[in-house]
Amino acid sequence: MTQSNISESEVIQYLQEHRDFFIRNRELLTDLKVSNSDGKIASLVNHQVNTLQERNAFLKEKLNKLILHATENEKIISHVFELSLQLSQISHVANVTKHFSAFVKQHFNADIFRLVIPAYDNLETSKNVLCVEDETEFFRLFKDFMEGNSSVCGRLKKETLQFVFNKKSEKVGSSVMLPIGKNAKKGILIFASFDETRFIPDMSTDILSKLTNMLEIKLKNSFSSFNLLSSNQG
Repeated sequence: MTQSNISESEVIQYLQEHRDFFIRNRELLTDLKVSNSDGKIASLVNHQVNTLQERNAFLKEKLNKLILHATENEKIISHVFELSLQLSQISHVANVTKHFSAFVKQHFNADIFRLVIPAYDNLETSKNVLCVEDETEFFRLFKDFMEGNSSVCGRLKKETLQFVFNKKSEKVGSSVMLPIGKNAKKGILIFASFDETRFIPDMSTDILSKLTNMLEIKLKNSFSSFNLLSSNQG
């Protein structure tokens, strides 16, 4: 059989049947040519080197992101602990919400957020705080969420966003909503982004939950009557 009448399929079949061929003929590896993703021809050895370099660069970048994310989370947890100590020294609920809002604005990257809480004492609705005056409308919109007693991420209903963010609701692409206390008895914390992919379903809310847990403890211990009435109460 001469070289001219050997087909590609025969070569492939031979190599499949003799997988140690290049082990026995290593010198041939330097002569093999392959096409890169950009269409350029390169030796097999160079192609493998480039592929490994690209893979290593990808893994290094991924590792750096994980380290950065872990470092940022560690810093935030430290700040949350500091916040809990600071709030423990505050005796007026209006100052609690003001201090809490300032902390969230400084340490959490969200386009807008709002603390939805019951009307209490002389609390007033502000940029980041919404005092619930109309509980009938509130429970109509949030009843299912409160009964679910867990955070919700993704895209909320338009009327829910409208209730919380008013005109800014039109810009909201995604959001995360967390209960403060069991069945959101102490309120709701909502973060919203103009990016539709910022808050996605099933994303982790561990750090955010630490915020709501800490706020619940403060409100429960210092302002025991600070509650959203259940829909069955007067």
